[in-house]
Amino acid sequence: MEAPQAAGQGDRDYKFIAKAVDEAYRAVDGGGGGPFGAVIVRGDEEVVSCHNLVLKDTDPSAHAEVTAIREKVVYGAKAEVAAAAGFNGTIPDAFVEYYKKSGIEVRQAEGEAARIAEEVFEKA
Repeated sequence: MEAPQAAGQGDRDYKFIAKAVDEAYRAVDGGGGGPFGAVIVRGDEEVVSCHNLVLKDTDPSAHAEVTAIREKVVYGAKAEVAAAAGFNGTIPDAFVEYYKKSGIEVRQAEGEAARIAEEVFEKA
């Protein structure tokens, strides 16, 4: 199942969040773990995308975002949305604090990018 796409959307965040959402669906469809995906970005280019493999690999560290070093972090779903779907709502906040201390820019996606990121939790 692929994430919905917005016609004519040229927003950088939307492009990468949509790719991360596609990865999240791959995690769900393949039994990898929770509906989580990540895209590693350098400038305006995708370096790599991946999804959660905690359950599939029986590796508690195999979270999508843990598999690579990021220079910039944009997350889509609010912690409350993940918590409402049964996931620990404190995890995103913990990552935000970690990245802030590391000097890495962290911000939440807005608008359509945030909506599609939150939608994946409704379908998990």
